[in-house]
Amino acid sequence: MITSEKLMSLYGENAVILEEIYENYKKNPNSVSSDWQLFFRDLETSSYSVPTNGNGKSGFALKDAEASSLPEMGIMNLLNAYRRQGHLAADLDPLGLLKPNRSFIDQKLANLKPEDMEQIVPTGNPTLGKAKLKDVIAWYEKTYCSTIGCEQYYIVNDEEREWLQNKMESTANSYPLSKEIKLRLFKKLYQADYFENFLAKKFVGKKRFSLEGGETMIPIMDTIIEESGVYNMEGIIFGMAHRGRLNFLVNSIQKPASLIFAEFEEKSDGNSYADVKYHLGYSNTIKTQAGKEVKLSLAFNPSHLEAADPVVTGNVRARQNLYKDKNREKFMPVLVHGDAAFAGQGVVAETLNLMNLEGYSTGGTFHIIVNNQIGFTTLPNESRSTLYASDLAKGFQIPIFHVNGDDPEAAYRSVRLLLEYRQKFHKDVIIDLICYRRLGHNENDEPAFTQPQMYNIIKTHEPTVNLYEKKLISSGEATKEELENIKLEVRNWLEDSFNEAKNKDVKMKVDTMGGVWEGLSIELTPVEPDTKITPDKIQRVTKALSEWPKDFTPNPKLSKLMENRGKMGKGEVSMDWGFGECLAFGTLLDEGYKVRVSGQDAQRGTFTHRHAVVIDMNNGAKYVPLANISKSQADIDVINSSLSEYSVLGFEYGYSLANPNALVIWEAQFGDFANTAQVIFDQFISSSEVKWKRMSGLVVLLPHGYEGQGPEHSSGRLERILQLCADNNMQVANCTTPAQYFHLLRRQMHRKFRKPLIVMTPKSLLRHPQAISTVKDITEDVFHSVLNDTIIDPSKAKRLVFCSGKVYYDALDAREKAGIKDISLIRIEELYPFPKEIVKKIISDSKNPELVWLQEEPQNQGAWNFIRDDFDDLIGKAGSIRYVGRKRSASPACGHLKLHLKEQEEIVKQALS
Repeated sequence: MITSEKLMSLYGENAVILEEIYENYKKNPNSVSSDWQLFFRDLETSSYSVPTNGNGKSGFALKDAEASSLPEMGIMNLLNAYRRQGHLAADLDPLGLLKPNRSFIDQKLANLKPEDMEQIVPTGNPTLGKAKLKDVIAWYEKTYCSTIGCEQYYIVNDEEREWLQNKMESTANSYPLSKEIKLRLFKKLYQADYFENFLAKKFVGKKRFSLEGGETMIPIMDTIIEESGVYNMEGIIFGMAHRGRLNFLVNSIQKPASLIFAEFEEKSDGNSYADVKYHLGYSNTIKTQAGKEVKLSLAFNPSHLEAADPVVTGNVRARQNLYKDKNREKFMPVLVHGDAAFAGQGVVAETLNLMNLEGYSTGGTFHIIVNNQIGFTTLPNESRSTLYASDLAKGFQIPIFHVNGDDPEAAYRSVRLLLEYRQKFHKDVIIDLICYRRLGHNENDEPAFTQPQMYNIIKTHEPTVNLYEKKLISSGEATKEELENIKLEVRNWLEDSFNEAKNKDVKMKVDTMGGVWEGLSIELTPVEPDTKITPDKIQRVTKALSEWPKDFTPNPKLSKLMENRGKMGKGEVSMDWGFGECLAFGTLLDEGYKVRVSGQDAQRGTFTHRHAVVIDMNNGAKYVPLANISKSQADIDVINSSLSEYSVLGFEYGYSLANPNALVIWEAQFGDFANTAQVIFDQFISSSEVKWKRMSGLVVLLPHGYEGQGPEHSSGRLERILQLCADNNMQVANCTTPAQYFHLLRRQMHRKFRKPLIVMTPKSLLRHPQAISTVKDITEDVFHSVLNDTIIDPSKAKRLVFCSGKVYYDALDAREKAGIKDISLIRIEELYPFPKEIVKKIISDSKNPELVWLQEEPQNQGAWNFIRDDFDDLIGKAGSIRYVGRKRSASPACGHLKLHLKEQEEIVKQALS
């Protein structure tokens, strides 16, 4: 730090040296030491200005003043200490466990004399103007050291940081609130408090994950919703875990309390959710006091506490696109976190990292950390290595306001300021609501077993609503009668809702297939859509794929590729995988379906097959051929994602929920990378329909196949995907031709229903000379879940070898070289739903052949353990199917190419010998 002695040496005759250092700092901040960097930054963001005339007379000056002195610089440092470290001295913890640390501030104050406190100083603050130093200090104490602790000083962007500081310092973070607002805050607090007490009495011993101790969350949510009307928002999508969820549903989104009571009684309408009540979502449209109708939706959430974060943001992005909300101001994501989860769950950081990325930005997420100062039974010092639960977010350059949970007015002011910041700067914001958890992790848990001291304090600590009631009455801001009337209204409303649920036999309701989903079916439709296209459509898309602007210079190799795609569309050369995919995208775009593809290296494609985005060699400009088919076509987004699977896959899943008329694709760089997104597969993609009646048409591409690339890049873990398959919940395919892939993608959008589609996309087949298709395959054919052998008639074969994916071509090559004429190779292109009837007919049309299942993966992996039961059902006791493949292994593949090739040759030989 810059000491007063160091500054003294640079004053008077040596002031020119100070100016020289400052000039160097302006040219390159890194050219001066870190303490000088901090000093000049403090100076520039304070009420002091720095002259740039280089006259060497006064060096630095206060704004509105003609000269400066060391005492004035000391004042500047004091004010910046409040801005930088005031939050440490703030009164943030209702329980008094987190003690204010005033050492940083008091060190500055210790140097002041009594006569200094009476000195009149210019502040640069439009509200204070020139004031006595003691009044300035009192003002800054109120601004930065009360029940709001602001962390904004680390924000590098001067405009953002100074905007926040000016907003706070002009009102001392404590502008007066109207009586109407205060009564509304009291009502929301009382609703939150009474709702929990009501449930406790009516449903004794039932889990509800009470909000008690954190009731101020409800006034926060109410303020967000009301202020959204002021900003003319169209909708807010909320995501939160289970704590306080029921309270939020009733008191914020206004889900009828009678439905909550019906869920406690488990009164089903016969078509109800297959999940617990504190995981359920709900949607509603409410009218704010500003007269604006706002759509509110709470996303369904599993017990993976932060898994909904990217799902919500993806959902919001889709709505913004649907509503042409280019400024991203009409729809906003709001995420509610627990303190332990925010600090501990990596998906939080992964989702925060999406904030400024072009393909994922939502204009800023409003985060609320309901900081109970405990995670289940774990205290903060056992669950994180940081002072605050929110500290990881500092690296993302967003403001964090810590708020005492017992001060609803401070929470109200913080919400309004941060929401204004979000709308202005389009960045995330965080309120860290420091409160407590009055009960255990659930209502049957005894927290005093593990935190006896904390819970001794909680037992005697009055609820927030009681404290606020006393404050309003003692200050004369409300009468006891006014508050009692509010209480009576809330009590009567809940009692009436309870009686309605009991006497009118209200049942749990399923809210599904509304809005943009209208016209689609929740049931499977037996008729398959016609995915063929006409030659003129091929030509229209091919033209876009094979041309580029006159002033655009692609890489010569890409010029050749684009020219070659032109020949493919004309039928002059066979179609490869990349062209088949682009043709599917292009024809869907031409028909009005949006296409969104994301993943690491999605623009080029990991295996350099896609090239959906082409880069100009001279200036780096990007050109998207598929965006230039026609003026009436739909939008296409091909996005290189962050190096994340969990958050990006969650984001795309959320996007697919909000726009069923978009082909939404996530591509893993390698199939095995899906490992780190397993929660999204388990808790959302595979189970959201049966749990929550939520449909999705998301497509997941998992590059898969044994190419000798070692354990990490061979398997897309097909076995894990198939293990999740049941009740027609999704589709799993392993195609072997470009035309099959083409029709599969088009089928995804032309069906009358939506199901997730997992595709084991190939690597070597992208350029395999036999993995090709013709124009006829596109114009005269459709997708086939089974591809029969067209070379050796299965009805005359002595052996039927069933397989899936790339191993077919290895077996085909080996059969041809060996001159085998009595073994048929049959490809299962869609593994789930398993095409039983087609396979059954192939077997029954044959003359009691030997049946073999051939796969590349080890026996305990791949499709074998899943499809074996299907074959057993088809064959019955009359026969069996033999497994051929690698032996059981703890690893997906070997690590050496020579060994891989030897294994591959051996399993193919076994299948044909």
